[in-house]
Formats: sequence, structure tokens, C-alpha cells
Amino acid sequence: MTTQEIEALRKKYYNATLRELKEIQPGLWIFRIQPDAGIPKFKPGQYTTLGMGMWEGCVEGNAPETLRPGDEKKLLRRAYSMSHPVLNPKTGKLYTPREIDFVEFYITLVLVGGTTPTPPRLTPRLFTLKPGARLSFGPKVTGHYTIEGIQPTDSMVFFSTGTGEAPHNAMIWKLLTEGHKGPIVSCVCTRKRSDQAYRPLHEKLQTMHSNYKVIYIATREENEPKMYCQDLLTRGILEQKGNLKLNPANTHVYMCGNPSMIGRPEEKEGQKIYPKPAGLIELLEQKSFTIHTLQKHGNIHFEAYW
Repeated sequence: MTTQEIEALRKKYYNATLRELKEIQPGLWIFRIQPDAGIPKFKPGQYTTLGMGMWEGCVEGNAPETLRPGDEKKLLRRAYSMSHPVLNPKTGKLYTPREIDFVEFYITLVLVGGTTPTPPRLTPRLFTLKPGARLSFGPKVTGHYTIEGIQPTDSMVFFSTGTGEAPHNAMIWKLLTEGHKGPIVSCVCTRKRSDQAYRPLHEKLQTMHSNYKVIYIATREENEPKMYCQDLLTRGILEQKGNLKLNPANTHVYMCGNPSMIGRPEEKEGQKIYPKPAGLIELLEQKSFTIHTLQKHGNIHFEAYW
């Protein structure tokens, strides 16, 4: 493709600018994107799509891609939960809505190495971007993983792995901004402490709000006990450190990230078949919690990332 053709495609499809980039480590970045049309209205927990053209190059190390005739002129899109910066570094206080003119995303590089061609992937293209670069921002914000209907005195528990923390940042900001009275606890599990991009922010946040607690665990740190989110529940660590009681009458549990953590059951012949080892859903249902759906109100809410 010629330079003129590529520029014409970028002009046609790209409607947002990468305003700021925070590199946590080589494969884990926080993207702050400014849509041309302004910040869309969204409920914390919802998602939209980001996109780049298949004509764009990839970071080094990505396997060759299989493109059919005409694919080089198409747009690659993928859905990402909208995160939130939570605290304004200039004031040290919670951001107000009018202070934010960007949308934040927390993204991991998904890189496939080797010599075997793969279908085109988006993140190897996203991770070539620099501030000021253009890209596509989805026209629609959607999703049912929200905190709609929560009561001001409810206990709120958030479990996440890796970048699954993103929607919870927005939810926690919303709860604290609106003066939520009940306890709020965020539990985040990563492989390494270096993967915990938002840890300093949340540790500061809990010193500012007496009803907010954060628990970070890492599974591959030599000097830390190897624990998973399920262990926080079964060993009583969540209730102890979070200063709350897991009561299904007034507690809502949100979980986002690795499906092994969530443990969504399958229905077979009217029976629930849970994955092994046990995920949070099975452990919570043993405590009389129920899955929330659009048809049935419950107190277990989840968003699986893959």
C-alpha cells in the first residue's frame, strides 16, 4: 500500500488520539485516549472498543500474520473495559467528572511468537503507539457489569486478576464519589508486584476513606506466600483485612479477570458442574450467594476476560 492510501484509511477510520501513555512494564501499559467527539457517557464497568488498521505494523517478536486479499484495508477491533484514574495528582482528591477529558484503558500485550502465521492481532499494534498517535475509538459503550441498584450501605467486594482491575477502578471511584457508606474492599491478584500498576493509588485511597480497604497478592514473588483470590475467601483473610462480614443479605461481590478465579459453572441435565479447582462462584454459592443475571437479581457479578 502507498503512503497516500494508508493516510486516507487512517483519516477514514481513526477518531481518537492517544494523549498519554504509562508504561508499567514492557507488556503492560495504561492508555489515556481522547476521542474527537468528547468523552461518552458510560456507567462504571462498561466497555467499548479500540481499533487499528491491519495495515499498521506490529511490535517486534510477533509471529507473521495470515492476511486474505483485501484484509490490509480493514480495521481490527477489540473490546476493553474502561478504567479510571480515580485520584487527581494535582489536588490529591478524587477526580470530578469535569476534570477528566480522556478515557483510560489498562491493557496487556498479547504477543504470539514463532514462525507459524496467526490471525491478525490488535495489541501488537497498540503497543507500537506513542503519545499523539491516532486510533479508532468505538462508537458504542455497552455492558451489564455495573453497580446499578447497589444500596448506599451495602458491602462491596471486588476481586480481579491482572488488567481485570480496570472496571473496578471506575466502580470504586463512583462509590467513593457518591459517599458510599458500606465497606468497600478491592482484592487484586497478579503474578508479580511489578504487575500492580494501580497499587500506590489504592493504598493512598484507603488512607483517605475509612470504609475502603485494598488487598494485593502476587503468586510468583519469592518473599510472599503464594495465594489466590479464592484463598482470601476460604482462609478468612478477606473478612479480617477488609473489616466486613460476608453476608449475602447486604454484600455484593464483583469479579473480573481469569475464568479460573471466577469458576463459572456449566449446566448439565439440570445440575451445576463447577470447574476444578473451585472458583469464587462455587465458594460463594456455598455461603448462599446467588449469581446476578438480567432476569434474576443476585449478588455475584462477574466479567470473564477470556
